[in-house]
This record gives sequence, C-alpha cells and structure tokens, in this order.
Amino acid sequence: MRTGLELLGYIVGEAKPYRATFVALRPPQLGEYVYMEYSGYSVVGLVESSITGSTVLTEDLRFPDDIERIVSNIRGNERMLYYRGSIRILGDADELKIPPVSPTPGTRVWKAPSEVLEKMFAPRIDRWVRVGVLLRAPNVEAKVDINKVVTRHLAILAKTGMGKSNLVALLAKRIADKGGTIIIFDYHGEYKTIRSREVVINVISPRLNPKNVSFDELARIIGIRPNATRQRALLKECKEYIDSSDVKTSEEYLQRLKHCLRTRSSPAGRDVGEKVLELLEAHEKTLQRLLGNVVGDVLDRVVLGAINVVDLSELRSYQADAIIAHWIQRVLEDRKLAEWSKRQGLKHSAKLLHPVVLVIEEAHVFISSTTETASKYQAELIVREGRKFGVGLIIVSQRPRGLDPNILSQIGSLAVLRIVHPEDQMYIAKHCEPATQELMEQLPGLNVGEAILVGEWVRVPTVAKIDLVEEKVFGADIDAVSEWTKTKHITELTPEINDYIPPPP
Repeated sequence: MRTGLELLGYIVGEAKPYRATFVALRPPQLGEYVYMEYSGYSVVGLVESSITGSTVLTEDLRFPDDIERIVSNIRGNERMLYYRGSIRILGDADELKIPPVSPTPGTRVWKAPSEVLEKMFAPRIDRWVRVGVLLRAPNVEAKVDINKVVTRHLAILAKTGMGKSNLVALLAKRIADKGGTIIIFDYHGEYKTIRSREVVINVISPRLNPKNVSFDELARIIGIRPNATRQRALLKECKEYIDSSDVKTSEEYLQRLKHCLRTRSSPAGRDVGEKVLELLEAHEKTLQRLLGNVVGDVLDRVVLGAINVVDLSELRSYQADAIIAHWIQRVLEDRKLAEWSKRQGLKHSAKLLHPVVLVIEEAHVFISSTTETASKYQAELIVREGRKFGVGLIIVSQRPRGLDPNILSQIGSLAVLRIVHPEDQMYIAKHCEPATQELMEQLPGLNVGEAILVGEWVRVPTVAKIDLVEEKVFGADIDAVSEWTKTKHITELTPEINDYIPPPP
C-alpha cells in the first residue's frame, strides 16, 4: 500500500467494476483523478459528479427562520454537510485495463499521485505531443497521440469563444514541429494571421485553374441548385466545349462561357440559358478572383512540413464548399497514388510524399446533417478510406447537432470544450462512441480553454487545460467598448465632425 497520499474518502454502497460512489472528506472536484487499491489492483478513476448535501438542512424545510435556528444551534464539532462523488473507473494504473472486480465498500479513495498520472497522461514517446496540463493536476502534462489524428480522425466541438481555434492552432504547430503537413480551410480568416518563428505558415489563395474545376464545382461556385437539372445540363455542355479549346486567360474563359450559354440554349430552353447567365454575371467578380489559367494544380502550392492555410474568408459558403471539396479530392487522389506506388516500388509523380492532416472549420456548414454538400461527400470518403492512405481529418464545429451523424460516428477521437445546450450534449453522446452521457454532463462546468479529451488519441478520458497559442492574434472576442471609446476620443478631437449639419432633404 502506498503511503503519503491525500485521503479523499471511502467507497460506499453498491459498486461496479467500472463505476463506484464514495463519501468524501472534502467536496470532490469534477475532473479530479483518484487512486484506489483493492483485490490486488492499483486503480485510477475520474470524478464524474460531485454532490454536497446535508442530513439536517433537508429540502422539506419550508421557512428561512427554521434554517436560521438550526444553523445557529450547530455545535463546532457537529457535521452538517456531507460530500459525495461518482467515480468512473479508468483502469489499472499500469496496464489501463478495468479490473474484473468491483471496489468493496470501505475501500480508501486517495488523490492520484503525480507519478501515476504522468505514466498515464504524459508518455515519453515521440508520437505523443503536449496540448496542455491536467485541469486538476496542473503539474502533470496532458499529451495526445498525434498518429491517431491521422488514422482515426478528430472532432473539436464547443460553443463559440471557448477555445476551438486555439486548439486547432496548437495542434497545427505540434504537427509542423514533427515535420508533418497540415492544411486548414480557413473560412473566417482566423489562421492566416498566425505568426511563428518555429514553423512555416503558408497562406494559399483559393484560386483554381478553370480546366481543373469539375462541372459540379463550377455549378456550386455560381450558385446553381443541385436540383436545377436543366441549368446544370446546359452548364456542363458549355464547360466541356470550352475545356476542349485553347483558352489563354480566365477573362477569355468567362467570355466564351457566356457566349455558349447565349447561343447553345434552344428557343424552348432560352429561359434556362438566361437564368444560368444571370447567375454567372452575378458572380463574375468572384469568378475572376477564383479562376486563373496560370494557376496549376492546387497541390503545387502546398508546402510540406508547414501549416498551410487556404484562405476562404472572402467566399460565400456554397463557393467555399466547392473549393474544399476540390482540395479534399485532390489530396486523397495524390495520397493514394503515393501509397500505391510506394507499396509496389514504382516511381510516381505524387506531390504529397507523407501523411497529411486536413482541418474543416465551421464543419456544421460543410458537412451538414440536413444539406447535401460537395464537401460532405468528400469528407465521408476521408473518414472511410483516409487512414489507409495517410489522410487525417479534423472537423471543428460550435453546433454539434448540425453535423452529419454518419461522419461524426466514424470520428475516433474527440476534444469537447464547454457546451451548454442539452441537445448538443445528447447528440455527441449518441453519435460519438468515445463519449458518454456522464462525461457530457460535465461540459457546462468547463471554463474557456478547458477540454475533455476522449477516444483513441488518449489512453483514458483526459480533462485538460489547453495551452494558449500566443502567436494566434485573431479569433478572440472584439472589445466593442474599447473601440467605441477610441472612436469617441477621435471625434472629440475633430470638432468639425460634431459641428456637421446635414443638408435639408
């Protein structure tokens, strides 16, 4: 039996091999790790619930005067409160296997010692990287197996402002530190402002060569609905015609596309051509920014061993959807070529010579549970096939119940920060195998930057305080009052602004 440990309490009532209840000497803390010895096993558990109660001040008391009289007459050596906690048994401290027997009533519950926690949460193995410290034992590092992000994928879920993008930036740095390649589809422009002396940040324009763009991607970029079959058929016909010709510039490409839409639609289908033409002209400025004949394959712009940020901040969601789908498809095709050629000992022209991690921000928009998107189809291929070819996927969302359940159910690891909405909690517990309802109930008690890590990238459920990426300068909440104050100060120094009298209508 270990000595010198802090005694927390004793097991009471009925216990199971994976769960037990204990009465504590002090209020147990959610996310606190405990240590027990019974039946020849040395076991670590996680406090999943904490209750403070009283045998004297019970709920049947109706009047404040009664409570005041009881409190005033309590003697100094009399106990008025009791503390009780629920323990999720994580396993034997050495092998991480749940014992086949339950702890007996009266088993002592200690605060888990640091040397035991370090063995479980901070392995000294190259593929394990630090993401923070244990929330209730800040002297112990919290590490994750970065290999599992590639082979089993990851979902980062939380309400807005709780630290999702900070964790993405941190993982990106850790991957690049190892010489890995990560590609972030940056819908809000949060990551292009990262500055780091240790790793390369490569910001990529979303420009595509029009001949490399599929008909479906072009239809999505200009906003043709998936069920508009006649409009899509006409656009496909015109695109195939132009792709077979020699076009020098994107401006020439668009002019020929317009001409084709005007001339190829039959008299009966003239309205179809006009509607497609209207959409094309409405998106012409965006298309001019997106399409460029001097642009090669998107993978030519990827820097290996770097954080690659595809800047989608100026695009609408349906346009970003087409760009993300195009990238995912090309990454998976290239990695298949690289792996198949390597296994057969053949020379190849693949550009992505080692495994790659993709990050989809605002995943509830692009892999929605209610909307069919191009990105969702490609993401489903990644979660099914990516592990075989070294393509990992990280999905990031503030609205878990909006995510496609088929994709979410195939994600092997989770980082869940604070989530208050009960429907989101239940949705995660229902569709994510590593998550349990008991763990999800802890989420409202988390603060900014605190997370529950579960799944294959950790040995046991980990409650951690995530390290802050100071180089990430964008993404925090705007201080509106501070900006108003600055503006007010400027206008006070410029009296002509305040003296301005608008002309009569």
